[in-house]
Amino acid sequence: MKLGLNGSTTDQCTLEEDVIVAEQAGFDIVETRTYKINTFLENKAIEELGELFKNSNVTPYAINAIEFFNLKQNEEEKQKMLEETDYWCKIANKIGCPYVIAVPSEITGKANESEIFDDTVEMLLKMSDVAAKYNVKLALEFIGFESFSIRTLSLANEIVEAVNRSNIGLVIDTYHFYLGNSSVESIEEVNKDNIFIFHINDAENLPKKDLIEANRIFPGLGVIPLDSIGEALHKIGYKEMTSLELFRPEYWKMEKQHLADEAFKHVKKSTDSMFK
Repeated sequence: MKLGLNGSTTDQCTLEEDVIVAEQAGFDIVETRTYKINTFLENKAIEELGELFKNSNVTPYAINAIEFFNLKQNEEEKQKMLEETDYWCKIANKIGCPYVIAVPSEITGKANESEIFDDTVEMLLKMSDVAAKYNVKLALEFIGFESFSIRTLSLANEIVEAVNRSNIGLVIDTYHFYLGNSSVESIEEVNKDNIFIFHINDAENLPKKDLIEANRIFPGLGVIPLDSIGEALHKIGYKEMTSLELFRPEYWKMEKQHLADEAFKHVKKSTDSMFK
């Protein structure tokens, strides 16, 4: 199983530094953040980003993320989202990155689940057409916070099955899985080939309503039932990759390589336990 480092975990690093510390720590892959790519491209060409990975033992796995792609208010907003999809899929293609993550919107109006479902399917079909031009796949990430339109694995999986395109799949993030009260049983309903990305992390022991992104911690140190999640993933035959995605300011104060080394240690230990 490939082990990955997400650039949000190492916010104190530049994109170049992400690649360096990930490689030295022992990771196989990195997930790049859009803001770090944009910073890189302020002074360098996209070809140089491709060379950065060609000269490293780690490979780019996903770009995070096209954000808030559904529930657009008008055709102009939808078109802008398709243009953004085109932009990031083109970059992914040029650097040999197979996946781009798509994050749903928060609910700002009175949309019900049926309307959310239909709108998301329609938008993903259009985005799928764009991504196909670049041979890139889009991974839908459900977000467990109460304000978001797609909160559970079950709903996200139903949407992906309705889209029924080989380049549209899922992100399962253990933090959002826990926050949104997704069930372990819902994992067993998923086609393993539709799981494009698996984010591993843990949560502090706080009421779920009080948890924010900063309460993510290294896997194995919190209250998320990682072994049960891993057992269910193992049962359906998933064994492709795990990637550590944290947003913890406390960790961002750590020395860069030390953070990457600690990250690898916890990801390796938890992954071995989950998929034994």
